[in-house]
Amino acid sequence: MNIVVICHVCQRQHSFSDIVPFRAECDCSADLHVCLNCRFYDPYVENQCREDQADPVAVKDRRNLCEYFKPLGKDAGDDEATAAKAKLAALFGGAAPSASSVVGGSPSSAADEAKRKLEDLFRKK
Repeated sequence: MNIVVICHVCQRQHSFSDIVPFRAECDCSADLHVCLNCRFYDPYVENQCREDQADPVAVKDRRNLCEYFKPLGKDAGDDEATAAKAKLAALFGGAAPSASSVVGGSPSSAADEAKRKLEDLFRKK
């Protein structure tokens, strides 16, 4: 699996196979295995990390040994899933049905019908 990490300083993309090494650096000398490049980083939660099993890291822009690190960049699996969905849509003749589509009508007509029923329900008699 190919992993893409985007540097939090210069926004340059770096590709790695399987894992991102703890000592990985960008050409701009910024560390890449840092909290600021992780999907779990959230400045509004305790310890600024949404992964509740991770050990607290004091300096968020310096390399760390966190084993829960998941880079913000795109995974190759995302591209594979998109390609598979496109093949499936082509196989069945067009775009795959979305979750908002309604059997027997378009989503807009179903929404209009629901709105009409709601207005009828609350209309004064």
